[in-house]
Amino acid sequence: MAKDIGFRCIKFMVFFFNLLFFLAGVAIFGIGVWILSNKDEVAGDYGRLTGTINYKTAPILCIVIGIVTVIVAFLACCGALKENQCMLGAYFGLVIAIFCLEITAIALAYVYRERIEKNLRSDIRETMNEYRLPGHDAVTKAIDEIHRDFKCCGNYGYKDWFKTRWGQQNKNNVPKSCCKDLSDSKCNEGVDEDPTKIYRRGCYIYVKKYLSNNLHVISGFGIWIAVIQLMGIICATCLCCHIRYDDPSYYA
Repeated sequence: MAKDIGFRCIKFMVFFFNLLFFLAGVAIFGIGVWILSNKDEVAGDYGRLTGTINYKTAPILCIVIGIVTVIVAFLACCGALKENQCMLGAYFGLVIAIFCLEITAIALAYVYRERIEKNLRSDIRETMNEYRLPGHDAVTKAIDEIHRDFKCCGNYGYKDWFKTRWGQQNKNNVPKSCCKDLSDSKCNEGVDEDPTKIYRRGCYIYVKKYLSNNLHVISGFGIWIAVIQLMGIICATCLCCHIRYDDPSYYA
């Protein structure tokens, strides 16, 4: 009796953990599809910040991860319900592979953090050169939002705008989004003589801090997911052992 109860508990744990993975996979897949299908509202033509950061990769990666997660979780749930060792074995192998990739990704994120920050510095500078250019409306919108959200202007400072294509056509001016008071129609003009009406601090430090904070959150979340996956692996292994032990044909 105690053996049957233990077997059912393990079976339930495998099913429960992977039901959560299944729902998470569906959610991640849905987010990826939504971002791609609503790109005019979400990201417009802002497919790339510059050559080093591809923003179209994110939703595609979400879709791929979602599909893989759903398949893996489906194998585990069906394997647990049907007590099928082949399904549980396939699940075991896939989760081990995903687990290793997650740990590698988390480690590389920290190892290459400085390189990412260095690329970000040049990315912001290059993107500023696309400001207000035809066909780059989403880039313009993104830069304006960064200015308003972080209360900053330019890369290292407001004078960075003087070196851009837009700045060369608008001498001694900065984008209107750099203004502290948007109701002042001329707050962004002649700023080199009177910069008190605009945000003078650059955006790089704020964007870097924002991304760094997100990196810690994502890494922490990834570690928790990896721990839950490890528990799922242990439960699936125990379930396989129980199924094999109770299968008379295994000893025939």
